[in-house]
Amino acid sequence: MTSAANIETMAAAGESETLEFKATTGKRNEAAKTLSAMLNGQGGTVLFGVRSDGKVVGQQVAESTLVDITQACTMIHPQFPPSIERVEVPGGDGVAVIAVAVPAGKSKPYRHKDRYFVRSGASTVVMPTEIQLSLVLEGAHSMDRWEFAPSDRDIEALDEDEVLLFRDQAIANQRGPFSSTAGVPDVLRALQLLDADAKPNRAAIALFGRGDFLAPEYMTLGCHLAAADDVRFGEYLRDEEIVEQNAFASMRRAIAFCRTNLKRPVSIDGVQASSDLEIPESTIREALANAFAHRDYATGGRVQVHIFADRLEVISPGGLHFGLTASDLYRPHNSHPWNPLMLGAFYRRGYVDQLGTGTLRMMEECASAGRGRPIISDSVAGVVCSIPRSGYWITDSGLGAPVGEVEASMLKILADGPLPRRSIAATFGLPGSVAKVFLTGLRDKGLAHPEGHGRGACWTLGPDADPPL
Repeated sequence: MTSAANIETMAAAGESETLEFKATTGKRNEAAKTLSAMLNGQGGTVLFGVRSDGKVVGQQVAESTLVDITQACTMIHPQFPPSIERVEVPGGDGVAVIAVAVPAGKSKPYRHKDRYFVRSGASTVVMPTEIQLSLVLEGAHSMDRWEFAPSDRDIEALDEDEVLLFRDQAIANQRGPFSSTAGVPDVLRALQLLDADAKPNRAAIALFGRGDFLAPEYMTLGCHLAAADDVRFGEYLRDEEIVEQNAFASMRRAIAFCRTNLKRPVSIDGVQASSDLEIPESTIREALANAFAHRDYATGGRVQVHIFADRLEVISPGGLHFGLTASDLYRPHNSHPWNPLMLGAFYRRGYVDQLGTGTLRMMEECASAGRGRPIISDSVAGVVCSIPRSGYWITDSGLGAPVGEVEASMLKILADGPLPRRSIAATFGLPGSVAKVFLTGLRDKGLAHPEGHGRGACWTLGPDADPPL
């Protein structure tokens, strides 16, 4: 139990990495952010009713005050209910100090809302991604995962050129924990890919293995690439390839396949013509990186990249883990990678940015390009990411509904919230009757629907156009 004397002693010591003062519970949201940072460190305590200069002033505390603090702390994920104590202040006329404490967390990293924080002295600061990666790897040491197991291969089974190219790119990205003269063993040790006998583990083989050393134990590495002119595979495939290489080489080949089989619409801006892919290449790269880094390598089957007339489909073998659901991927979420060593390598090479944010960037990039959001589902085949091609909007079925340029633009603005028809018509400079025709067409496809009646009715995305949240 915390006593009034303890409070006076703590207040006199001043704020530190494990102690912060808040004059009132009006600052409870800031305090929750600080508590998330303390969970990521050594633990600590926030005292409400103590000014920043250490003066104990207390405050009136009702039952609802404690409920408000508890509610503010639900913004910490993974959720960790703190210890909350009410301590009477002598001579304070009924006022009290509230002590809210957390230990060092066991499920690091913790986030507050959509960001990660750490304590730096007496301040709470945004957690550098490098620290976040270290916390993920520390938490993974006790896991019995496929990637940690011995590979039964010698270091000669690895592609030396691929390792050295990785080294140079990691250094260029300022993510390389090694020097520019580091040899292959040095790079692998820094990535925790060698055992005590200098033999590569399975993650090393998956990332850097030479193709001629993969079979028979590693026949599911690589990917299957296929392109069709319909929305489903039939007897005829326009292009197909089976890639039997390590993850990095396979990813490069998959990107080249997409460049070949996706359209490059040409747009003219003044005298300058541009011909970017119909799907942003950064979105394609993110989807592929997720598939190769997060897939279940103990499960049979390769990563699959399918290009249909209406969509690009990337399938990662194995389902979601650690209680994560497909709907979680549409909002900020914790990073609990199934393959932390491999994800760390993808991060250092620059294929993955801040952990836990990749799917959100994909949504933003597709929206900026005038596309519907990718649909992610956890199916029998694995985790399926369906990204709409130009002229289509992916529905919850995973198939694309054809939409024209104006319809796609209408869906884009409806994704930001309901709008009355007259506002939509004014945005596009259309007569109300013409806007109604477009909106009715979207309604018939299940992509938009009206809410309300008469002049107060507003249009919003239909259930088939909006991924489950």
